[in-house]
Amino acid sequence: MKVITLNAIDFFEKLDELSGKIDIVPDIVVEVLSAGGYLGKAIKVDKKFNKAQYKQIKIQRRREYIKQSIVFRTLLKILPYIILDRLRLYESKKAKNSISALNLDELQKDNISFGHLGFLHQKSVKNILIVDDAIDTGRTMFIIKNSLQKQFPKANIKTAIISWTLENSIIKPDFYIYKNVLVRFPWSKDYKGKDFEKKSFSS
Repeated sequence: MKVITLNAIDFFEKLDELSGKIDIVPDIVVEVLSAGGYLGKAIKVDKKFNKAQYKQIKIQRRREYIKQSIVFRTLLKILPYIILDRLRLYESKKAKNSISALNLDELQKDNISFGHLGFLHQKSVKNILIVDDAIDTGRTMFIIKNSLQKQFPKANIKTAIISWTLENSIIKPDFYIYKNVLVRFPWSKDYKGKDFEKKSFSS
C-alpha cells in the first residue's frame, strides 16, 4: 500500500473525476463530517447535485488521547512526510486487523437521527448519496447507510468517496477514485501545504 498527498488543485480534479462516475441524481446528499463536508460543499456547483437536500452527520470515532495532544499535533507539522507516511501505514494496519472484530449485528442496532429529513415523504426520495473522503474499516459508512435504509426503505442509497483504503472493509463504496491507497488530503492534520481554506467549506 502506498501513501499519496493531494494538494488543493489535485483534490478538486479528483472530485470532478468522482462526480463524473456518479450515475444517480440524488434527492438527498449526506455529508459525513468533517471531511464529507468539504466534498458536499464542492459538488453543489454541479447541476446534478444542486437540487438535493443536504444533511451533515457526524459519528464520534474512537480516538486515542495522544492524537488529541498539542505535542502530537505539533509533531505532525514538523516531521517529514516519509515518517508521517509510515505512521499512516501503521494506523492502517491496525484498522485492517480490527475489521474482523466488528460485529455487524451490533452495528445494525445503532440508529442515527437525520433531523429535518424525517419530514420528507418516503415516496419522494428515490436516490440518496453519502459522501466522505475515505472508507477504511467501513464502520461509519455502514452505520449511516443502515440508518438511512431504515428511514427510507425504498430509496436507492449509494456511497461516493475519494479513497477506498481497505478492500476488506465491511461496506464497499459504489464510487471511488483510489483503492488500497492512503490519501493525505489538504485538510488532514499532517498536511503541510497552505493552499486550502477550510473556512470556505464550513457549514
